[in-house]
Amino acid sequence: MRLREFLRSDFVVLRLEANDIDGVVEEVCACAAAAGIGDAEVIADKLLERERAHSTVIGSGLAIPHATVPGLAEPVIGVAIAGKPIDYGPPGTDPVRLFFVLLSPPGREREHVKLLARICRLARHDDFIDELQSAHDDASVIRSIESVDNRHV
Repeated sequence: MRLREFLRSDFVVLRLEANDIDGVVEEVCACAAAAGIGDAEVIADKLLERERAHSTVIGSGLAIPHATVPGLAEPVIGVAIAGKPIDYGPPGTDPVRLFFVLLSPPGREREHVKLLARICRLARHDDFIDELQSAHDDASVIRSIESVDNRHV
């Protein structure tokens, strides 16, 4: 399973302007809606419900907001990059610079978990977060992810 199968170049927020969880979710959901992925309000409700249940901050500047969203045909992955680190998780967690957003339809939980694991594996690659944060456009974000994705089994 490769991330490129689920990445959407129209679901990239290159420089988040938000400075908290609600703002990040709002910007990401607006992008998802503009890309025709789903209703911004429905996606926001699901992402915030997940964050309230358990933070999706992984550490080292990464968070993977994710949720099961009714109405999706297949899983989709978006990327959001913060212009400056954002306090996204509970007190004591590292500020977040990179967000991988995973949205899956109900009934695809197994695939959802595999995609979460894949994102975590790739994020451990040396300089991956720094490389993405220095991307100049949506296409370079996707190319960087695909490059690392192609090097890992």
